[in-house]
Amino acid sequence: MRILLFILMFGIAAQAAESVPAYLTNIHQFTFAGARAGEGYFSKDGHYLIFQSEREKENPFYQIYLLDMKTGQERRISNGQGKTTCSWISPDNKHILFASTHADPKLKDKVAEEWAARKKPKSKYSWSFDDAFDIYETDFKGSYYKNLTHSPGYDAEGSYSPDGKWIAFASNRSGYTEKLSDEDQALFAKDPSSQMEIYIMRADGKDVRRLTHALGYDGGPFFSPDGKRLVYRHFSVDGMTAEVHSMNIDGSDDKEITHLKAMSWAPFYHPSGDYLIFTTNKQGYQNFELYIVDVNGTREPVRVTDLPGFDGLPVFSPDGKKLIWSHTNERGEAQLFAADWNDSLARQALKLDPATPDVKVMQAGINPEDAKVWVEYLASEHMQGRATGSPQEAEYLATIAKQFAALGLKPVGKEFLQAYEFTSGIELDRPNELELHVADLKVKPALSQDWIPLSYSKTGHFAMAPIVFAGYGISAPAAGDQMAYDSYAGLDVKGKWVLAFNGLPDDVSNQRRFFLNTYSRLQHKAMTARSMGAVGLIIVDDAMSPSPELKLTFEGRGEDAGLPVLRLSPKIADQIFKAAKTTRKEWTSKLAKGETAGFALENVTAQSDVALKFKKSQARNAVALLKVPGATSTIAIGAHGDHLGHGEMGNSLWRGEPGAIHYGADDNASGVAGVMAIAKDLSERAKVLHLKQNVLFAVWTGEEIGILGSTHFANENKLKLSAYLNLDMIGRYRDQLLVEGAGSAKEWKGLVEENNLLHPLNVHTTDDPYLPSDALTFYLKQVPILFMFTGSHAEYHSPKDRAELINYDGLAKTSEWTEAMAVKLASSAKPLVNYVKVEGGQRPGEERSFRLYLGTVPDYSQDGKKGVVISGTSKDSPAEKAGLLAGDMIVELGGMKVQNLYDYVYCLQALKAGQKVVMRVMRQGHEKDLEITPVLKVQ
Repeated sequence: MRILLFILMFGIAAQAAESVPAYLTNIHQFTFAGARAGEGYFSKDGHYLIFQSEREKENPFYQIYLLDMKTGQERRISNGQGKTTCSWISPDNKHILFASTHADPKLKDKVAEEWAARKKPKSKYSWSFDDAFDIYETDFKGSYYKNLTHSPGYDAEGSYSPDGKWIAFASNRSGYTEKLSDEDQALFAKDPSSQMEIYIMRADGKDVRRLTHALGYDGGPFFSPDGKRLVYRHFSVDGMTAEVHSMNIDGSDDKEITHLKAMSWAPFYHPSGDYLIFTTNKQGYQNFELYIVDVNGTREPVRVTDLPGFDGLPVFSPDGKKLIWSHTNERGEAQLFAADWNDSLARQALKLDPATPDVKVMQAGINPEDAKVWVEYLASEHMQGRATGSPQEAEYLATIAKQFAALGLKPVGKEFLQAYEFTSGIELDRPNELELHVADLKVKPALSQDWIPLSYSKTGHFAMAPIVFAGYGISAPAAGDQMAYDSYAGLDVKGKWVLAFNGLPDDVSNQRRFFLNTYSRLQHKAMTARSMGAVGLIIVDDAMSPSPELKLTFEGRGEDAGLPVLRLSPKIADQIFKAAKTTRKEWTSKLAKGETAGFALENVTAQSDVALKFKKSQARNAVALLKVPGATSTIAIGAHGDHLGHGEMGNSLWRGEPGAIHYGADDNASGVAGVMAIAKDLSERAKVLHLKQNVLFAVWTGEEIGILGSTHFANENKLKLSAYLNLDMIGRYRDQLLVEGAGSAKEWKGLVEENNLLHPLNVHTTDDPYLPSDALTFYLKQVPILFMFTGSHAEYHSPKDRAELINYDGLAKTSEWTEAMAVKLASSAKPLVNYVKVEGGQRPGEERSFRLYLGTVPDYSQDGKKGVVISGTSKDSPAEKAGLLAGDMIVELGGMKVQNLYDYVYCLQALKAGQKVVMRVMRQGHEKDLEITPVLKVQ
């Protein structure tokens, strides 16, 4: 037995129950036969349970029984004689070991003594450290009994290592074979457990090694899931307290895990290896309950049970989803109990990272519980927002690749992980200097204290030139009922530096602010200053804004604005305004209501050197293939795994404290969970489904910074793709599933209708395939696409997009719907859908308004190029009619230079519907002028 002393069979006084969270649900009695049962241990595959029970009429002691968990059939493994305890199944399901005294020549006398003792109801039940106990090996039929220990003293409490090569056990053989001090010898005579130590031996009983040497009972050793450590309990010499310990399998690095000063024993590892469950009477001497603790004992143990009676000897199933333990009720009836285990809740209580997903222990089919494991893992604090190129990205992609391999999928190429390079950051180089001449005073502001270049600043030396103050630096043409706004009216800034306030006027209507907001972005202000002929732009906050932190932050993807863009501290700006006999506050007030005004700063000039160095990083996609013999085409199912990190990657909509983790549970841990669920289910059912096409599973990265990963794959891809299904934000199903991009093939809507008959959801389809996600990558490669999406929400792109808000039932149903569509497509050797080029349309939920439209599709993966590369054009669009082709780089539009996407957006806003303009493009290294006529489009 794996305990020194407890009152197990004859009633335990229960103390007042403490309310604890529902770590255990579906609690039920597991064994019923016999006077008592206990110590149930699973086989490695979970198929069998070995346990001990008193069921033999002629024998009052435990015997060993094997239960088939699939059929419910039981058989006795021990021979029915003597005392037995502590059984275990070898990892290969070939051997069973247990401790037994069946060879004891004094067996008959001990049986008679036990029967006599049980007639005295007030006697204590204490475990016998019978010196006749030895550890035996047998098979699943109990057809032989091989003694593995052959040593005097108590040898028991054995368990196999995960690889089956070693057995850890407890023995007090030293009390029989070694010379003890008189004091220790007297103690041993009184208490044989005082010499109990942990030993390890090979599975055949050879090469025995002693691991512990402390006086007091050391027992109940179990291997960690990785086989590198042992956990056990160590009792004080008087046997009144015990603590949980762990050590390496060579006995080194012994750690005391609990410090409860109670009787804490029977520790057992969760299959993850992250925490332990154990038994303790912390609540009172006779009240044993189950507790959990992290494997290093760094946090206070957490109570699990609050049942009346005794609860002890807990054991997890191999998948960690169930718990079996020994429970004794108030009448002294002891049996095995079982329950479902809430690993997620346990981890939260212990402040542990969510479990690493393992497809080997996930359920068959697609279910909400397994989806939750994936989402909680990806959207955990540990993952730090999964920014592209981050260490966390490498970690979760390695996990996904490992799971792909475990499913028997094949890599596309040599590895599951496909690397690509991207511009990920920026740092200051040398020289970075700013010199101002303010009247007769030369000012050299300190870098990072008084000024900083912005990441899209042009680099180089910029000679001394005058400075002109241009208010908020905004130039916005009239639109609808909104009047034009021009900070440059009446100002000559050609060949000069422009000094402008950041942001936009504060005291204007909401409609006016909304109108000006588009033109107030710093990139837009830089474009405006450049188009006016300025040599550079200096940005300063107005008097209403808090002083900024002058820190270089990465924005964009390495392209520059075509002129130096600097940010200046209010302190230095105030010196400039003072020289002009005015103040920032005065001009803030003057411009607040929307007036435009500026002036040349007499006797104020500036020169600067700007040097920036862009950081290149490596990111990866995880891609796997379910190969079908003889298949010539492939359907693909994908989702992006990256998110916004701490908001530093751009696109964050968070207005709270900067630097918060953007967890990205819906965007797009939900989509990854869907892809992995479908990959698992299809790989397990592939043969019975009789698929005719391969199925590609992919988790892309770099989506949030320009669909980089999917674009890299598509450009390198050699597979013939017949369709692409994209899962992006499928975790917030409320009232409908949006199936977008249905116009990319004329057959889609018929297939959606068929699919929804068998897997009914409230589906809404849209035609537009020009979607801001990875689906666009494949559509531009002339692959029909569908985009599954359950709708936007207020938590989008903010730290509030967390795992607890996910609708896991809806996620599972959406994944099932997508899988059914994939099976339909892959069950035909010929493609069921054919690519159609369509015009971009309106997404559900968007207000109808008019906008200027050209029909170009920018290549968002372009990196540091001086212009805007397009991936294609919309059907029947002005761009298509003008003759634009995929790969063209737009360098000028309407006489205005285009160096980046911000320039392009600015130029579009300056055009007029129906008025033909010239677009200059670079095509295969040569400039080409095309005439294009913008149109107004309802959106």
